[in-house]
Amino acid sequence: MTLAAPPQVAAPSGAAATAVPAGFCPVYRAIGVLQEKWVLHIVRALLDGEKGFNELARAVGGCNSATLTQRLEHLETLALIGKRTEDTHGKLARSVYSLTPAGRELQGVIQAIDMWAREHLHEDEGKSEASAGCGSTV
Repeated sequence: MTLAAPPQVAAPSGAAATAVPAGFCPVYRAIGVLQEKWVLHIVRALLDGEKGFNELARAVGGCNSATLTQRLEHLETLALIGKRTEDTHGKLARSVYSLTPAGRELQGVIQAIDMWAREHLHEDEGKSEASAGCGSTV
């Protein structure tokens, strides 16, 4: 199945009218961004509010620091998250991450995945896929 968009795709009813350039498929591009390992985990953790790097690493669970740094930088270039630096009075500066409005709009995507998974996926016997933040509300 190919997900190529037609030369001009109108926005859904009620949305702002925008045209999609020929050869560009928004679904394909979005899946490319969101399928990167840890991206949706990071967004999900930040839905609870801003977090420092270490707090975010604990909330995501299992992601090494180099990978987390790379994903955060990428999400920042996509304007899905924002980063600010806090002065900690003589100690090392603390980076704090939060979702931008575009990043917060992914809450609906994560809720849809959650609803689908609860209906269609069940924990395999003897195998758990729990994550650090899995008990939290989306």
